[in-house]
Amino acid sequence: MAKKIMVGAVLMAGLLALPMASFACDGAGPSTHIGKVSSVDATAKKFTITDVQSKGPITFVANDEILKGIKDAKGMVTVKYQEQDGGLTALGVTF
Repeated sequence: MAKKIMVGAVLMAGLLALPMASFACDGAGPSTHIGKVSSVDATAKKFTITDVQSKGPITFVANDEILKGIKDAKGMVTVKYQEQDGGLTALGVTF
């Protein structure tokens, strides 16, 4: 009986968290995206995340320091960026 209650509680918590994740980028503030790192291209000085809100890929140009830190990122990252030269330049990444 206790196991069924525990499973039910975990499922309910997961369902309640879904709407919050879908508005994560809007809630994080302007010029901010949240997602999981899907690729890092140090040669091109770019990395791509799968955005939590749009579920699509977003690519950022980044300096060597950011690329070095992000190559081993696990889980979600928050990217502060600026629009520059028709693309997005990462100013900072937290994870």
